[in-house]
Amino acid sequence: MLRILFWILTIPLLALAGAFAASNTGPVALRLWPFPVEWKLPIFVAVLGAFLLGIALTALCFWIGSLPGRLARHRLARHERALEEETTRLKHELAAKNRPPITIVPAPDDDARARRMIAAGER
Repeated sequence: MLRILFWILTIPLLALAGAFAASNTGPVALRLWPFPVEWKLPIFVAVLGAFLLGIALTALCFWIGSLPGRLARHRLARHERALEEETTRLKHELAAKNRPPITIVPAPDDDARARRMIAAGER
């Protein structure tokens, strides 16, 4: 839905910018007050350049404004990974503590077996 809205807004804007550029080709002098520099440019270059500069500065401001949120998200993700590792470690410890002890039953040796058989009167 957003992609369609983007193109619905972008195509007329680009058409308007193209029409503006085609009809405003006269030169304009641009000066920056404290400096003795002067640029002669077509009007459409000055206007579209200012528009693009505004877009770039706005994007930069939004990017800088989103830094605290991104840093917090990274910090929380790191904390989540540490908690998951601790949970896994504790589960392994709990499983090791709840495991029944291993009892080794010695195999009866032949001499003890023979003595029992003799005592019982078997051959």
